[in-house]
Amino acid sequence: MKKLFITILMICAGFGAWAQEESEFTADRPGASTGPAVVGHKVIQLEQGIQYEGDGGAGTFTFSNTLLRYGLFPNMELRLGGDGFIYQNINGGVEQWFPAFSGLSVGTKIKCFDGVGAIPAVSVLADFSIPNTATKGYEVDHLAPSLYLLFENPVNDWLSIGYNVGAEWDGTLPSPTTFAALCLGFSATDSLGGFVESYNYFNKLGNVYALDFGLNWQVSRKVQLDIAANMDLTNPSQCWAISCGVAWQINR
Repeated sequence: MKKLFITILMICAGFGAWAQEESEFTADRPGASTGPAVVGHKVIQLEQGIQYEGDGGAGTFTFSNTLLRYGLFPNMELRLGGDGFIYQNINGGVEQWFPAFSGLSVGTKIKCFDGVGAIPAVSVLADFSIPNTATKGYEVDHLAPSLYLLFENPVNDWLSIGYNVGAEWDGTLPSPTTFAALCLGFSATDSLGGFVESYNYFNKLGNVYALDFGLNWQVSRKVQLDIAANMDLTNPSQCWAISCGVAWQINR
């Protein structure tokens, strides 16, 4: 697995010489899928949000869904993420809330190709959840890697199709959870856009089929606001979430 990660990253870093265009403002939130765009060279971008997730009478309030991105090279960014949250437990009809932290993850996204015509823009995203950085009950036993291929095809000036495939390891089980997403993104104006996406997780314990949709508003060349909602298609009335957030480029 380690050799596979290194090989893919080296190949993409080499192809990245073809992906040197000046980066526009782009955020990796909201939504489950991820676009292939990277932040500009030496740009620091912080993305934060809050989310409430309902699950059959109980719920989880994520109050600091955070991702820090840094443009190490024109085609490569470094990433640091983590979620602080409060989860709800209904015990004998009594509502109880508990603080928790999901732990830190570190990774990189490398732009391999900008895309030409029908050939999509392509990036690879790799990260690791770090052991011993989460609260009890959310720790991982070992480094938990994730690896994704990110694609995007523009349809016209206001419509694009993005799609991801990937695998995630939980740091405990040897077999991964596979991930697939298909996203339709649109621009209503120069500053207002939105998306609708379907995403799925597949593993031996069961599959998840979900739908995600939302809006984003770029209020300035450095700041974007967003709002989104998602639902589990197998049980939409019980498993759902709403979120809002902000992304801003600190030093652009």
